[in-house]
Amino acid sequence: MSMDDRLKHVADTLSDNSVASPTRQFAALEGASAARAAALMAPLEAKARELRAKQDADIREGALKLGAKYLRTTVFNAVYDDMGQKAAEGVQRAAAELLGMVGLTPPEADPALANLARIPVARSVVYAVRGAPDVPDEYNETRTIAPTEISLTYRAAPDSQLGRVHAYVKGWWMQDGARVHAEAVGRHFTGDPTAWPEWLAAEARLHDPDPS
Repeated sequence: MSMDDRLKHVADTLSDNSVASPTRQFAALEGASAARAAALMAPLEAKARELRAKQDADIREGALKLGAKYLRTTVFNAVYDDMGQKAAEGVQRAAAELLGMVGLTPPEADPALANLARIPVARSVVYAVRGAPDVPDEYNETRTIAPTEISLTYRAAPDSQLGRVHAYVKGWWMQDGARVHAEAVGRHFTGDPTAWPEWLAAEARLHDPDPS
């Protein structure tokens, strides 16, 4: 073997043992460490998922029970006063349906909706009222509407046709101080609230989430 061949053999040996081999060993150790870390983290991650699911279930159950209680008290009384026992029984059935949902497992999230962007553009508040002044009927000047429910919708930015605030007044159709028929009617109020009945504009200001 020539001197050049011997030098090449020594260089190759040093390269394999002192450079390449430690690199491979380090990569193997690094892979093993990552695997051990993943194995240690797996039970913790599973426990975290379990706790999140339990928390979500508790919140869901509480919301359903609170909704059922609201239906059985506030809504039932309002409907009973306005429409009688038969209609109020429907409210009781709705409350029972809510309670029946407590033990049901909510459906799994649809993976296709994972990247769905949800951009809130409006916020609404709906409440029953008693003793509010009548509002004029929009199409029959001889009649008014005695309010029983008000819906207020506040947009994040003004709508070109509706404005920023929209109100819907639901109630009984009245003529000469008497109810015209048993079915409720309603009227929409849009645009500049200063053109609305003064008390309704005050209600809109009262519940406005962004009064500025």
